[in-house]
Amino acid sequence: MGLGLNQDFSKSSTNSRKSNSDDLALWRSIRNGNDLAFSSLYNRYANTLFNYGMHLCHHRELVKDCIQELFTYLWNRRETLSEIESVKYYLLKSFRNQMIKNLERERKIFTELEGKHEQFQPESYVEERIIEQEIATLKKEKMNLALSRIPKRQREIIVLKYFNDLNYVQISSLMGISVPSAHNLISKALQSLISKIGTVEK
Repeated sequence: MGLGLNQDFSKSSTNSRKSNSDDLALWRSIRNGNDLAFSSLYNRYANTLFNYGMHLCHHRELVKDCIQELFTYLWNRRETLSEIESVKYYLLKSFRNQMIKNLERERKIFTELEGKHEQFQPESYVEERIIEQEIATLKKEKMNLALSRIPKRQREIIVLKYFNDLNYVQISSLMGISVPSAHNLISKALQSLISKIGTVEK
């Protein structure tokens, strides 16, 4: 079965809203000390965070440790957690920060997190749509292989947008870039992905 960006990568807006509503209900329960809600949230997002982490750093144990540290922190601070708009965004951003902190602690280089803020051109909107259509029927295996061959920063933004359904404002905040730069990076990432897909198919 084909795996398309507009099909399997991103959920429908209705499902996303329902998922976020469920997440917020769990979040409120966790703030009240509900350990079952905490377990449910962990089970819901542990794999998502692990997959995201492995796109950033191919250090399985470090990724696992960061996930454990994040959820341990959340549980220990449960009574002081504030209201948030998106649990998924909060977890992804907190996890990313934890990854960077741990990598720096181990004196490893977390490459390609800071890129040039380039001016976004309006025509890239059209370019994105065209490229997305080109890869809409790709097999999951080919897509994952192609993703592994593009720069980490480009891979990260594709994972955030199409695997985790974050919007450009959330992505720009999480990655520390402007919204126009996020649009531009997506466009470049999709072009890189297409070029790598060509090598995968040969």
